[in-house]
Amino acid sequence: MDFSAQSNISFIKQKIDDLEKITDQDNPYTRIVFSKKFYEARSWLKNEYQKLGLIASTDDAGNLIGLLKSKTSTEKVVIIGSHIDTVPSGGRFDGIAGVVAALCVVKHIKENNINLPFNLAVYDYLGEELNDWSISCIGTRGMIGALNEDILSRSNSSGEILKDEINKIGGKSNLLTKPFSIIDNIVACLELHIEQGKVLEQKNIDIGIVRSIPSISRFSVEVNGQAGHSGTILMDQRADALVTSSEIITFVNKLASRLSKESNQHFVSTIGKINVHPNAAAIIPGKVEMTIDLRASSKSSRDQYIKELEKQIETMNQSGPCKIKMKNIAFAPYVEMDKELVKLFKVSSNEYGFSNIIMDSGAGHDTAHLSRVAPASMIFVPCMDGLSHCPEEYAEISDISKGTAVLFKMVEKLARSNQN
Repeated sequence: MDFSAQSNISFIKQKIDDLEKITDQDNPYTRIVFSKKFYEARSWLKNEYQKLGLIASTDDAGNLIGLLKSKTSTEKVVIIGSHIDTVPSGGRFDGIAGVVAALCVVKHIKENNINLPFNLAVYDYLGEELNDWSISCIGTRGMIGALNEDILSRSNSSGEILKDEINKIGGKSNLLTKPFSIIDNIVACLELHIEQGKVLEQKNIDIGIVRSIPSISRFSVEVNGQAGHSGTILMDQRADALVTSSEIITFVNKLASRLSKESNQHFVSTIGKINVHPNAAAIIPGKVEMTIDLRASSKSSRDQYIKELEKQIETMNQSGPCKIKMKNIAFAPYVEMDKELVKLFKVSSNEYGFSNIIMDSGAGHDTAHLSRVAPASMIFVPCMDGLSHCPEEYAEISDISKGTAVLFKMVEKLARSNQN
């Protein structure tokens, strides 16, 4: 039986509303990985798996899985996944829409007694959002063997060690240095996500079919000056770490703006996290810590950015009053989605009569990591004003339902092509 986008709107809305309530009440919508609210949301999702008759489990990377086993004896699997963790003061749809869509696909399969020639797994990927350990996509990095001991041994601002948190949630951090065996049996990894941009909304397009995801680099910058009395140290006597940091921020913005125009490809850079010490009104800042986020489709533009930034910091160290240190703390390479799955997403969208375009992602996603080791692709649905990572984030349930219908059509087509 075919999937009706309209008939599943109430199910999708109810599940998103359920998760909306699981937040830090004073700071909606906040559900940080490993937090009390995150554990509460995981319990909710495990219960949803069980209500659908799925086998619930946590893998070695801490991903929460709901497995619909095929009646045919097989190890082959199609994964539909996203995430339920959020950034601080995030939105109700980022990641959540994809997990709920996966639940809806399973619901339809179960209600219509559809047997698949492969197992179907719903994944809540652990810790997709950037966190206090300066790492994102913990669960999918773990699946592909990309979490080394240096990353696993990181401490957050509270002194908690990442590998300990992974173990507490049910993972096995000592087994994350090589790819999981399940990878050899993956037929496809699929994901639905809100666009987090304005393209689909402005062009009035139903479905965005992602063909590539940019490289993501993160650098920590530490600026050391000298703290002092704000009233007695004269202006030409100061080593103000915050003033020096502001020069770096301005340089980064101008550099990224220039390279974006020159490359004519996706290229953005942001400094969105700053810690000022001692952070007091009557004290000259003695130390500043910042994180630079860089996203680029072009390797040459990325290399040029790093070269010019390093040269600028070297110049400032030689001529300025403060000392600056920059360190590479995370990197995920540019990836392209599986071309056959991209084509199949387009065919599936067309069969429903949904308008669609093939596009590049500006954000990073778990599917990017999985695409390095298995066939993977994803789709976007519109979100209002392109807003995301904020409480104003909003997507129409009807748009999410259209994307869910396309996900089901993909599963249906993969089932036909994988019949023995």
